[in-house]
Amino acid sequence: MSTLYITTQGANVQRRSGQIVIGKGREILQNVPETQVRQLILFGNINLSTPVVSFCLEKDIEVVYLSQGGRFQGRLVGNGRKNAEIRVRQYDLARDEHFRLLQIRAIVSGKIRNQIDFAVRQSETNSKEISTLKKLLQNAENAMRAETLLGIEGASSAAYFAMMRRWIPLPWKFEKRSANPPKNEVNALLSLSYTLIYNRLESLLNLAGLDAFQGFFHAPKDGHAALASDLTEEFRSVFCDSLVLRLIRRKQLNLNHFERKNGSFRLNKDGSKMFFGEFEAKMASQRKTESGDAVSFGEIMKRQVYQLARVVRGTEKVYKPYRLR
Repeated sequence: MSTLYITTQGANVQRRSGQIVIGKGREILQNVPETQVRQLILFGNINLSTPVVSFCLEKDIEVVYLSQGGRFQGRLVGNGRKNAEIRVRQYDLARDEHFRLLQIRAIVSGKIRNQIDFAVRQSETNSKEISTLKKLLQNAENAMRAETLLGIEGASSAAYFAMMRRWIPLPWKFEKRSANPPKNEVNALLSLSYTLIYNRLESLLNLAGLDAFQGFFHAPKDGHAALASDLTEEFRSVFCDSLVLRLIRRKQLNLNHFERKNGSFRLNKDGSKMFFGEFEAKMASQRKTESGDAVSFGEIMKRQVYQLARVVRGTEKVYKPYRLR
């Protein structure tokens, strides 16, 4: 099963003889057997035919709409799996301050642990930022208020991105994290990778019967899948930042793979093809879990979502984020 990334502006997506066909004018850009399609991710001005929409709704194939620059806009989903019982419990627990504190403490601590472990892999063993992160981890593990943990998470991100400046080779530039809009090429890659992970997790949360818009760490707001953002935190460094650094250091991407519009950077056609291929390859790559078995990153994310579902159901007490091994 595959995810189709469609970036050609003005492209048409149609269904013909058991195939999903992507074309523009008279040119066929790509065709894939419909049975192999798991998700469509559309960037900008892409047109879906009514038969494609009907097929996606019937088969629970998600269609994700992003701006041309990769900013999330919305999604088309079928009826999917609905479970009123687990969602009622989720809403009740979101109002339980003790439960929220336990989960937020776990989420923030898990994020910082992965930041430290990933930074050590970049030879950051004795830097002042590593010392800061270790102190913040201790503070997070002992925090007694959700508001305190919000401040700790912000401080950890500041220390972590201060180190990242040293990891980016010339001629690339990265002074600080800027998301909306991304003000340089590195930030564009980070934002895109975070968005793709967020969307993957939102899809899995829906399949698990949870409400992706009711988070425990991130506050609910219109159009934001807060629970997906909660789970994204543990994967930022170990998946997204790792992928971006690898593509830059191996020179698989260069500055000519980007274009700039209205002060915002984004990948061009060739850059997008390279990035999405590498993203899916990393998603399929095997990692060892604490139990010792080797599974794909995609499977790890699925397991994390279903672990959270067990916490919501009450069969486990506290969520345990994935940790880099």
